[in-house]
Amino acid sequence: MIITIDASAKERRDAKVAHELFTINMVVVHLFLTLGLIKLLNTNMSSAIGLSILISFIIIIYTYFRTKKAKSNDQYLIYLHWQLSLNRYKLLIGAYIFYFLVTSLTLIISNDAPVSMDSTRIIDSILNLLGVVPLFFCILISVVLGSGSMFNAGRGEVDQKLAQKYPQS
Repeated sequence: MIITIDASAKERRDAKVAHELFTINMVVVHLFLTLGLIKLLNTNMSSAIGLSILISFIIIIYTYFRTKKAKSNDQYLIYLHWQLSLNRYKLLIGAYIFYFLVTSLTLIISNDAPVSMDSTRIIDSILNLLGVVPLFFCILISVVLGSGSMFNAGRGEVDQKLAQKYPQS
């Protein structure tokens, strides 16, 4: 259930910032940067994804510290939306872990594979794609969630369960 918090237009705009940063991270960093590195600079897929994950972690760390600051310094609506944005990164971090686990299998399987270079490259490609697909779907889901939250923040709305989990202090 969605509840509406009485907030000024400035507070609602400030609450949207958390979701704007989240959405920029998903679209610009994960999609455009990764694809740009792969297509325009002929970077291999693992390096491009690794760089986008590194930049994303910097944004996640910033979001963590900004959420802590919002808890003590900002209005309740702003804090709740920074907290929601931070909570949304859990799905993405889970996809990162899955990606790294699957792609690290390359090290184990490649050592056991025959000496043929073609089989090693095929295994690398298969495992890399197997790790990328869930990450890609996670990013798409996150973009939809982030844009919906941006809309709710602009209206001064939050989920009641979130407000109960993080009560006003």
